[in-house]
Amino acid sequence: MGAASGLILAILNVWFFVAYILNMPALNAPWIGIENYAANFQPQPMLAWIIPCLFIGPTVLILMCCLYFWTNKEKHLWSMLAVVFSIPTAAILSLNYYIQMTVVRYNLAIGQTDGLSLLLYANTYPFTIPGAMEAVGYGFMCLSFLFASQIFSKSKLQKWVQWMFIGIALTGSVIFIDPLFRIPMPVLLVDGLLSGIFLILGPILAAVLFFRSIKKPDASF
Repeated sequence: MGAASGLILAILNVWFFVAYILNMPALNAPWIGIENYAANFQPQPMLAWIIPCLFIGPTVLILMCCLYFWTNKEKHLWSMLAVVFSIPTAAILSLNYYIQMTVVRYNLAIGQTDGLSLLLYANTYPFTIPGAMEAVGYGFMCLSFLFASQIFSKSKLQKWVQWMFIGIALTGSVIFIDPLFRIPMPVLLVDGLLSGIFLILGPILAAVLFFRSIKKPDASF
């Protein structure tokens, strides 16, 4: 389960980053009003990156639970904290993206726009409800990965996983900080690139660690 959750998380992150980059021109287009946005709304590009995001939070929670049972008893506090902070991650992010897939998509499709503008990503993100929910959800996720990074110590592979998890925590924290204190766009772009690398490589290396532990449970990796 640990190796599978790591690989699934990496695949979901690849899926998200590819779909999100392809949809960036629409997300970053100048805001010209809710009526115009609804008239030109295409659900497929949005769903392409929303669907993987719906499952990222729960997959992080599964990964952290697997790490808890994998961790030695003397480091169970760190892995338990990782599990604790991954629970609101899964709850908040899944709710956020489910609202996008249902409430937002349905109302835009029928042209019902009353009270909808603050639920959109396109309307002055990150100063919208989904922007705020993402900030909190990914903020908890960063704490989860930061606590999880403290359980690794023995081998070269564990050190690589540790630094990948720390990288996820540091680069992901920008999502929480940006709505509070605006960060220049060039910094956001560089941070997004680094975050993508860490979010893909970190789970893959964790999956390798789990797989090797299953093959040789008494070995140090």
